Amino acid sequence: MLVRSIASVLILFVGAPAAPGPPPGRDEGGWSRLFNGRDLDGWYTFLQEHGKDRDPDGIIAIEDGAIHLYRDVPDGREVVMGYIATEHEYGDYHLRWRYRWGEKKFEPRYALKRDAGLYYHLLGEDAVWPRALQFQVQETDVGDLLALYGLRLDTWIDPETAGEPIPTFLAPDRGGRPSVLGGEGIGYAKRLPGPFEVEGWNTAEVVARGDSTTHVLNGHVVARGDHIRLVDPDRPGESRPISRGRIALEIEAAEIEFRDVEIRMLGEGDGQAPRTDGGG
Repeated sequence: MLVRSIASVLILFVGAPAAPGPPPGRDEGGWSRLFNGRDLDGWYTFLQEHGKDRDPDGIIAIEDGAIHLYRDVPDGREVVMGYIATEHEYGDYHLRWRYRWGEKKFEPRYALKRDAGLYYHLLGEDAVWPRALQFQVQETDVGDLLALYGLRLDTWIDPETAGEPIPTFLAPDRGGRPSVLGGEGIGYAKRLPGPFEVEGWNTAEVVARGDSTTHVLNGHVVARGDHIRLVDPDRPGESRPISRGRIALEIEAAEIEFRDVEIRMLGEGDGQAPRTDGGG
């Protein structure tokens, strides 16, 4: 299998005039911290039963530069779920973050796989679960692409999985067949198969350029979609392009840590979003 690293899509300018240093909060590659490692400045919380910016159960802790979910909650206890979301909307960006599973799981998902995720292009009112796209973070399924409650996009699937309830992504240059994901309820497409997740810290990335998206896990492109749009529930044949929204770290009844949540805004000189190797 050919594997194309996210780094392969960056453009190196040689011999250009010396540029001024990066703006405050950005490094020389243009990356800025969305999570500062100390507190939730620029973010808000939304939890079942408690609503916005209320965490009476102590689900969210910050330590050693990481957000640690359910750190102090006893294993197996019934818990609420929700997310930690940015106060502002973002579009045309390259987002990256690291995650690491903890040991504990909780009801109502105690018997299920450890689960979390990253929402992006989150629109409208806060809810569990919101109108958004999702980069799935679930054991063995990290990188799956979900379109929730009115979000729709075009993607490609392995023809051999077309009849399955949840088809599997395959790039068009590897024989993937066009498919439409989402629009009503929750649309779900499995990522490119492969042993991409590792023990300990993993690096996940979303490249959202215009109305397209690319999911990357530990340097491997594992899902992709184009023509992201919002379907009008009252007029199923009508839609409008979606290219921005809030970003949120999902809280879903499993101990997990998030750190190094960084964003790089994309411009015309940044090259194109990575294309997938597609597997094979």
